[in-house]
Amino acid sequence: MMALMLGIDTGGTFTDAVLVDDGASNAVVAWAKAPTTHHDLAIGVAGAVRNVLANVGCESAATIALVSVSTTLATNALVEGHGEPAGLFTFGFSRAELERTGLSVAVGPALLVPLDGGHDAHGNERSPLDLRAIEQRAWELAGQVSAFAVAAQFSVRNPGHEQEAAELIRSVTGLPVTSSHELSAKLDGPRRALTAALNARLLGTIDRLNVAVATVLADNSIDAPLMVVRGDGSLVSAAFAGARPIETILSGPAASVVGALHLADLREGLVVDMGGTTTDVAVIVNGRPSITDGGAVVGSHRTMVEAVDMTTVGLGGDSEVRIDATDVLGPVLLGPERAIPISRLALDYPSVHAVLDRQLASSGSLTSDGRLLVSTAPADVEISDLREASVLARLASGPAPVSEVATSALEQRAAVRLQARGLIRVATMTPTDASAIVNFVPNVDTEAARKVAAILARQMNPMGGVVADQATALAQLVIETLNRRSADFVLRVALDADDVDHRGGDGLLSASLAGHRKVTTVQISLSSPLTAIGAPAGAYYPAVAALVGTSACVPDHADVANAVGAVIGQVRVRRSATITQPSRGQFRVHLDGQPTFGSVENARVAARDLLQVAALVDAESAGASTPELTETWQERIAHMNGQDVFVEGTLTVEASGRPRF
Repeated sequence: MMALMLGIDTGGTFTDAVLVDDGASNAVVAWAKAPTTHHDLAIGVAGAVRNVLANVGCESAATIALVSVSTTLATNALVEGHGEPAGLFTFGFSRAELERTGLSVAVGPALLVPLDGGHDAHGNERSPLDLRAIEQRAWELAGQVSAFAVAAQFSVRNPGHEQEAAELIRSVTGLPVTSSHELSAKLDGPRRALTAALNARLLGTIDRLNVAVATVLADNSIDAPLMVVRGDGSLVSAAFAGARPIETILSGPAASVVGALHLADLREGLVVDMGGTTTDVAVIVNGRPSITDGGAVVGSHRTMVEAVDMTTVGLGGDSEVRIDATDVLGPVLLGPERAIPISRLALDYPSVHAVLDRQLASSGSLTSDGRLLVSTAPADVEISDLREASVLARLASGPAPVSEVATSALEQRAAVRLQARGLIRVATMTPTDASAIVNFVPNVDTEAARKVAAILARQMNPMGGVVADQATALAQLVIETLNRRSADFVLRVALDADDVDHRGGDGLLSASLAGHRKVTTVQISLSSPLTAIGAPAGAYYPAVAALVGTSACVPDHADVANAVGAVIGQVRVRRSATITQPSRGQFRVHLDGQPTFGSVENARVAARDLLQVAALVDAESAGASTPELTETWQERIAHMNGQDVFVEGTLTVEASGRPRF
């Protein structure tokens, strides 16, 4: 019996699971989905695992040799401002330097401890650590936080102060401590401090996910190593990710791109991942996705985490349809908010039909018609605000029209607050409903989709007429709007990738998408097929590709490419060291001990030896089997008095290999 690999991806709408054989072709053997349970991801993971095992027989669980998970947990926690409180000790930074990174949002003034210390650019100590102050403040904060982070000025040139402070804080508090130099070898200390603080806040979050997934695997008799996808698409062991959860931000989009590369055998071009909420686009060069230059941005935070360079727009299969005939982009507006498709809601709540029938039969119409609210609050939720409690109470028996749930302006604001907290959701027409009307969509209530489309279609335009004369006409308009906006987005990403300035070129883009053929022919097209993945991709991207002058490649299993990517990637870890010349003819390697040599060549050889050992240790910890080593060298030379003068060089050693089964 062949060995299997289980890939799991927790998306915004569904949790996907795939079984891939561990053969030369890495073929997909089985796949399944389950609704994502945002309040407890383990429930959705358990459902997806049970469903995929049911497709091959539960006895196949014994043949699963590897499990890997891509997760939105860290990303969502940062975007939504969640995570546990963490204390941050900084050494050698001014408050102004720290404030420009947004640390007051990530940590809070009461948990930030700025002290003297740190080093200069050559690794020389600027001022000694105040060990007594560190010990006292750590003791005072221990009861208020779940973890700590430490960041020192130029710690990537000399990590001594971070190492000493971290050891002291652990001994005093018994809590985990993140050191900034362990997360990034790049300069920009304040941003490293921010990244370390965010990592400390996420330690408990990723630990709960690892425990929950491990429990699901045990319940299904799966005994295999557990891996997690990082934001750059590489895999690491759950234990390795547990210490560096910040590196799992954008894990889901990265897994999607890796899956697309495998399924489509792609070397060059664009990958589009269309989900329920967003569409992500990545540029592929030489078989690998581009990596962010300046660090991944999540929510309001610019981190120093390397991640797949994705460009995102709030446009997906579940984008909320709104009608505004006065808007320059109208009459159909899509997203960026995500809604529950009426055609799916009606399957669970047939009473939705009575609401829609009543609104259709009404002689007049409200702008809120066709919009329902649905409670997603857990049974034990505590609501202190009376208006919020009233809104939730009206949804206790099932979905209800907005006009009946929020009957005043104050209650409407209460509903918005509940929606922001994820306790209620809007259900209305979406592109999924439009596709159900125009084409075939499985597992939906097409009649409910027709009714909500008919309700929205009769809204008035500025000329006094209706937006559309029937449900089908509005559905087609929704799909055309989605296709046009998607094509415009793809072209802009492609132009940016080619460094073509398209500012002020909206008219040319619009003319190209409209197929302008008069005195001139205006066409901006992609030079390679458009690879599209995600559950809705097959329904829309053949038409989108035609608008941008190419063809669409929608590979087999495109709707679970994210889960395929979660298990098909490689373990990949890097270690870097900088070499500087603090005085003429003396070349310092900025690693532990700060060894100094009489030539760049000798310094580089010493750095290589140290980095190779460290990279292999990291690769072992990350779960790699027989990793291979590669290295890159970059140096900066200054031209002075007609001579080349060495300023600094950076050596990076990468260890990569397949996960250890």
